[in-house]
Amino acid sequence: MDFGTSPTDSTASIEINDALFCEHGKEVCDPCGFDGREDNDAVMGFDPAPRAPIELPAYYRNAKDNNIVCKAHGNNECKQCFNWKKTIQKLQKEQKKAGKKNKGGDASNF
Repeated sequence: MDFGTSPTDSTASIEINDALFCEHGKEVCDPCGFDGREDNDAVMGFDPAPRAPIELPAYYRNAKDNNIVCKAHGNNECKQCFNWKKTIQKLQKEQKKAGKKNKGGDASNF
């Protein structure tokens, strides 16, 4: 886990398994003015696209080394809980599918 400055603004951020989140553990946080979706998409090898923010699974800070670890497995690099590439791919696919549904006859461009 690294503390740093978000590329999108000057808010303190945390890194969990190569993805950025605000200090509250959110990918999109209104109080912080933080939106890490575009950066996280790029880091994971995706073209940035509209999508819902990543929902973090339950996590805690390890008392030994202060790393953020998943609550389910106690692992800071958990491939099940912190598999952002798979999560982003799923969220982009869902957004694309929702966009196609909204292009029906009732949809308005205004």
